[in-house]
Amino acid sequence: MSDSSALQAWRHRARNSDDGRRRPALRGLLAAAVAAGGGFVLLGGSVFNGEGRAARLPATTPGPPATEPCPASSSPLHADVDGDGCDEDIAFADGVLTAGSRRMHVGSAGDQIALGRWTCGGAIVALLRPSTGEVFRFDGWATQDSSVSGIAAGRVEGAVRLEAAPRNGDRCDDLVVVRSSGPPVLLPERPVAG
Repeated sequence: MSDSSALQAWRHRARNSDDGRRRPALRGLLAAAVAAGGGFVLLGGSVFNGEGRAARLPATTPGPPATEPCPASSSPLHADVDGDGCDEDIAFADGVLTAGSRRMHVGSAGDQIALGRWTCGGAIVALLRPSTGEVFRFDGWATQDSSVSGIAAGRVEGAVRLEAAPRNGDRCDDLVVVRSSGPPVLLPERPVAG
């Protein structure tokens, strides 16, 4: 039976059905596509080719959506400031922190910063004011619409630099204050989280 005679026979059966109801138009279109041959049609989870036989398609598992890789950081200071999953290079001079296209006022001239996972989340800023030995921690990144206040973490005489020291399997960082003389100081004495 050729494709055209098969289609005619189907139409004849549809018109002369016992119940007198018309078949849904969608089924007629799908059957016509199968009878016309060539293409594949999905019917109720089965795929049929134009010859009316089931065709096998390879099983596929949807993978993660393709994403652009993050650019490599060229700065020793870098963190995901905007939450896009990629680190931005960070520079700090005279109280102004630059991260990508963002500029934030953090402290003043002479202050120093360190980046670390102080609360066991993403990397955030800690600030040292060497002139007074005061250390502040920030628990997030400022945006154009909201500022973030510093939290006083302590005061260390002779403080010259801040560092991040990994702890808990590199999940969190401790805030270490390096002094001009004597051993470094861990702030706060009791870590925040983790």
